Order: sequence, then C-alpha cells, then structure tokens
Amino acid sequence: MSGGASSRRDAGGADSAASAGLVAEVAASIGAFELRARIEVAPGEILAVLGPNGAGKSTLLQAIAGTLLPDSGTVRVGDRELTGRMPGSRAPQHDVPPELRRIGLLGQEPLLFPHLSVLENVAFAARARGERAHGARESAHARLEQFGLADLAQRRPRQLSGGQQQRVALARTLAAEPEVLLLDEPFAALDVQAAAEMRELVARIPAASGIPIVLVTHDPLDAIVLARRSVVLQSGRIAAAGSTAEVLGHPTTPFAAALAGVNLVIGTVDSEGCVVVVEAPVAGGAGGAAGRPDGSSRPNAPFLRLRSTGDGDARVQLGAAASAVFSPGAVHAAPAGDRSPAASAVNAWTGTVAQLRPVPGGVRIGITEFPDLAVDVPSAAAVSLDLATGARLEFTIAAAEVSVRALPAAVLR
Repeated sequence: MSGGASSRRDAGGADSAASAGLVAEVAASIGAFELRARIEVAPGEILAVLGPNGAGKSTLLQAIAGTLLPDSGTVRVGDRELTGRMPGSRAPQHDVPPELRRIGLLGQEPLLFPHLSVLENVAFAARARGERAHGARESAHARLEQFGLADLAQRRPRQLSGGQQQRVALARTLAAEPEVLLLDEPFAALDVQAAAEMRELVARIPAASGIPIVLVTHDPLDAIVLARRSVVLQSGRIAAAGSTAEVLGHPTTPFAAALAGVNLVIGTVDSEGCVVVVEAPVAGGAGGAAGRPDGSSRPNAPFLRLRSTGDGDARVQLGAAASAVFSPGAVHAAPAGDRSPAASAVNAWTGTVAQLRPVPGGVRIGITEFPDLAVDVPSAAAVSLDLATGARLEFTIAAAEVSVRALPAAVLR
C-alpha cells in the first residue's frame, strides 16, 4: 500500500475511510484515582485538553491508544469500535490491540531510533504498516520535504537539535497514517523558536489529513493558537468544556484561571445579580478566590460584591453558585481614604498590601484580606501610590471588566 493510499485496512481487514471522528467515553481506576471522562473530536479538528498534574490527561490518552484498558467505556473512530467494555456485562469485552488501532501518539520525547538515519526512521513507520522498502523510502522523502527536513535525511538523531528531532518524530508518527493523532505535551521540551515551528506543522495536519487530534498541554498559547475547542480535566472529571475562547476567557477552575492569568472569584448570587464572596478565599489562579458557596458569613469577615455588565449575568440565579473573572490589570488602586467602601459596595473594596512582586511593566499587589487575588499597577502608578506592605488601599473595578457566569455542576462536585 503506498503512502498516498486513500483507504486503509482496519483490524479485521476491511477498508475504512481515511478519516473519521473520535468518540471516547471511559471510566478507569488506577489505585485511588478515578477517571470519568467523555470527549468527541470531529474529523480535522484539534481538541485541547488542559489540566493540572494528576488530573487524568495521560490516563485518557492511554485509554484511547489502548495501552490502558479502562474499567468500562467505549472508544470509537467513525464506525470502528476500538474499546467496548460494559461494567458487569457477561458479553465478551472488545479491545483492539494498540498496534492495530491506527492511533498515533507523540509525547515530549521524540524516541527516535538512534542507529537509523532520519530517512530510515520515517520510512520505518511506513514499513510497519506494510509498504515495501522502496515505496516506504519514497513516501518518507516526500514527508521530509513537507516538513522542511529533506536536507537532514541522512543524519542520525544525535546530529539533530531537539526541535529537529521532534519534527522528525512527528513526521514518523504521521508516516504510519494514523486515523487519530494524540499529542501529549509535544512542545514542552522545546525552546521558543522550535516550539513555534512545531505549532505551525501541527496546525497544517487537519487540512492535510482530516484526522482528529487530541492535544494535551499546559500552555494556553497552544490551545489558543491550535484548538477551537478545549476541555479542562480536574481530579479525573471534565470541569469545563467549550470553545477555547470561553474556557480560557472565563475559566471556572483555579488551574484554568492561572493559565489565563486572571482572577477567579467564586461565591453566590444576590438579588442584584452580584457574586458575593464572604471570608478569605482558599484557591487561586493569577488570583483565584473562592468564598462560601452558601453565602454564610463571619463577623467582620472580608466581603466582596462583584457585578458585570455582560450578557453572562442573565445565566445566574439568586442564591446560585457563580464565578466572577477579571484581569489583575483591570483593577484600579488608590490610597484608602478615611471612609472605606460600605459592605454593600459593588466592585469596590479596601484591603491591606501583603506583598509586592515585580511584573512586566509594573508591580503586582497581594492583598491580606484576599490572598489569592492579584492587582497589577503600572510602574508610574506604583511610585505615586508609595506602595509598601501594610498600606491600606481602595480597589475598584469597572463592571465592564468583570465576567460573571453560573458555576458548572462539575466544578461543584
């Protein structure tokens, strides 16, 4: 079968379409950790999967690739069922072996064969799927040309830079003509220039092959540049899913807030549509504050009421758990006057400077009363404020700079 074949042979020997969508719904347990997740990726789509370490991202990829058998669930590529395991069922479980799944997996390490040339590394994948030696080398040459690596064809991996090795590894992965591509932090070990070059290559794949791609990453730039949709995994569950603009534009988890570089405040909605936070918060993004979901309070506890002018306010209901998101740089800081904002004040509060840290173009203020909130002020403003730890400041933010959303059920679990 040549590298340009328009159809492929599945595990049972039947021809299948060159590309199809991926649907994976799996439940897997590893010790005390449990993964319960469902994703869908359309042909020619890149889905970004974000989440902190230990959230279950690699476990999800392993279940799709077949290197980990889930306790239950299904993995389908188009009409082909790769995994079919029902809990408590007496029917035979269906698991296509990893080598027959036609799923490509590329991680941080290129894992090239050190004793083979670049050309032979890429040709190896074509040979493994049944091409004869001459045809495999021809298709490998074509792919190296496509990836701008033709002049490196006779070099050994040790003669390449890290970025070049990773590009060769991607070429080899695609030479196997996978029907799904899984990318597990493929840019993490690369320098800025090499990572940018790899992103450009990955961005071309959907149009060239039409295959679905699952991209696991910790870098919001990867999701923003490459993926129209993103999901956030948290403790083995999908805590957020939707367009990348929504997932990172209004994050609902501290991890996503940290990625996006924004403050996340969680509280309850009052009769005026404000997110009310009472007592010191406990989780953080660039901020990442969280208050009591039931709105209960303590005497003299710090108090925040945040409101937005955006359309998101229509989604929240009185007494419901909700989140407010805003940029550290959108907050205005001024010396506190003799009178602090009233407890009922909206988008205004008084706080004590706990710490000062440099950020590009200015200073980041940490606040004693809300230790996970961050306020960034330009250098000139910092000088005029005569900032020092222990100083009392009044903070205000325009409603137009605040985004309010009802909190997804997955976050409340």
